[in-house]
Amino acid sequence: EESLFRARRIIGMYKEAGVPKARVLIKLAGTWEGIKCCQVLEAEGIACNITLVFGFAQAVAAAQAGARLISPFPGRVKDYVMSKTGQQEWQPSEDPGVVEGTR
Repeated sequence: EESLFRARRIIGMYKEAGVPKARVLIKLAGTWEGIKCCQVLEAEGIACNITLVFGFAQAVAAAQAGARLISPFPGRVKDYVMSKTGQQEWQPSEDPGVVEGTR
């Protein structure tokens, strides 16, 4: 609810300044709550960017919610895999973040 309130307030502030909502992109975390908020806002014609996306399932959920933009964090996926495996380098096509984001 708070994210919906803030997003609508931001849109209202831009509207008062003469900026149409079509020119504004609301940034939301790729959490369950953020994705559900995106679904409501996109239905209201408010464009959303889902960020902090670390895996394929999050990206799919964001797409299904109608997100205008999905921002994956492939570098953080790579960092996580490095911390668990100790491997420090990959070929670009084998980078865990790239693989996770392109399947």
